[in-house]
Amino acid sequence: MGIAARPGLWPALAQGVAATVDHDAVLRDQRFATILDVGANKGQFAAYALWRWPQARLVCFEPLPGPRARLAAVTRGAAEIQACALGTADADALIHVASRADSSSMLPLGDRQKSLFDMDEVGTLRVPVRRLDACVSPGLARPALLKIDVQGYELEVLKGATGVLPEIDAVYVEVSYEELYVQQALAADVIGFLDAAGFSASRFLSGVKTDETVVQQDILFTRR
Repeated sequence: MGIAARPGLWPALAQGVAATVDHDAVLRDQRFATILDVGANKGQFAAYALWRWPQARLVCFEPLPGPRARLAAVTRGAAEIQACALGTADADALIHVASRADSSSMLPLGDRQKSLFDMDEVGTLRVPVRRLDACVSPGLARPALLKIDVQGYELEVLKGATGVLPEIDAVYVEVSYEELYVQQALAADVIGFLDAAGFSASRFLSGVKTDETVVQQDILFTRR
């Protein structure tokens, strides 16, 4: 219904991509000139970002070729697309491909992830991994948003972004309160890292719940 009421999101829907308009509950009154979309998948957040902030520079990171092709179709030249995962060092590594591509991760899927979301790991693919610091040049137009949705690999992305973080005004990141991927960092680790970097949690999107317990949640962090 949210997409139906927003004609600007219809072209993405025609490509089979539903923009994540639920993020509007947290982000609609924010203003950004640069958006770094880490874990862009097939363009769910990118489509929303282009609709909400049409004048912003949008840089998307997506290592999987199938979703990345759909991302390119959805953004129609309006985004810079980088064909890599992000982490703590420049290297090549295996990404664990899930039966739901948007749940693929640089970490193996855990039993909790498989059972909770009814999926499995269907293979691996070697992909390039880069530090965010190596992918964007200094002097970002401000305000700048760093959005991270990388299925348990959030802390590694942040550790590879220490050079660019001083130019970031807000971080919008998915965190987990339970281990869904093998040896992933949990919410407390991500929150602690961002707190030390000068950010505070300011808004929370209603998360995935089981038995009234929040398992996963998107949090907006803003610079203090």
